[in-house]
Amino acid sequence: MRSVLCLVSQQPNKPLLPRPRYQASITMRSVLCLMLTVVVTCAAQQQYYNNRYDNLNADSIVQNERVLLAYYKCVMDKGPCTKDGRNFKRVLPETLSTACSRCSPKQKGLVRTLLLGIRAKSEPRFNELLDKYDPDRSNRDDLYKFLVTGN
Repeated sequence: MRSVLCLVSQQPNKPLLPRPRYQASITMRSVLCLMLTVVVTCAAQQQYYNNRYDNLNADSIVQNERVLLAYYKCVMDKGPCTKDGRNFKRVLPETLSTACSRCSPKQKGLVRTLLLGIRAKSEPRFNELLDKYDPDRSNRDDLYKFLVTGN
């Protein structure tokens, strides 16, 4: 017992039995595979936006001029924002520039309803919104196609 303690105390950072070289490479491969799996899983989960607003009643927002105008003023930096308004404002640039490519099918329907509602209520506001978030008009064709087809 005393000899083991002496051996341990003389070389505290060295294992008592050396690890075979191949075992270290297996461990490293396992760690790399685990990290790759985590990265791929996280990337796959970020495919769609958060589903928090999937059950939002977009028709009621479009039909209520006061609420629609409040959201419009929020995203155009012309008025105060609610928490929901800030969230919409945060994702709106990417949503418009990619024609809702990261949207789930349900979210595409909501975005399409809201944008078409703004357009139906006030064409100048709709154009002002597009000019703010797509000033060089590089994504208009894709966005119009999305509004017409829903895809």
